[in-house]
Amino acid sequence: MPSTTALGRSTEPANGSAFDQAWSTSTERRKTPRASLHWTVHLTFSGFTHPFHTKTRDISRDGFYCLLNQPVTPGERIKCDIVLPTHNSVDTGEVVYLRCRAQVVRVEKSGDETDAEFGVACRIEDYCVVHGNEAL
Repeated sequence: MPSTTALGRSTEPANGSAFDQAWSTSTERRKTPRASLHWTVHLTFSGFTHPFHTKTRDISRDGFYCLLNQPVTPGERIKCDIVLPTHNSVDTGEVVYLRCRAQVVRVEKSGDETDAEFGVACRIEDYCVVHGNEAL
């Protein structure tokens, strides 16, 4: 017999393809579904000369969540280049970026004092697709 939570939701894993399971189906306040995709992202904050390199933990059409090794300020506007996979490309060296303007909407401390990481939720405000070396 499958177990349920106090609200009657099943605690058993959902059946389906890996693609289906990548999308979060839990009830939450987000307006759009998110996918558990670990894509490289280059974040540029004002006052820093070099971008920070990390990976997304999840992403949707409205935003993404990633981990950084230093805190940032909620409300801060950033520039980011998300590296998109090009699995069907004829040119194996082809790189495609989703260039975004985003805003930090939430910062959460994770890890302990010796391994401090910060979860950063960003809302994408605008974006365009950039091919090749134009991005960096």
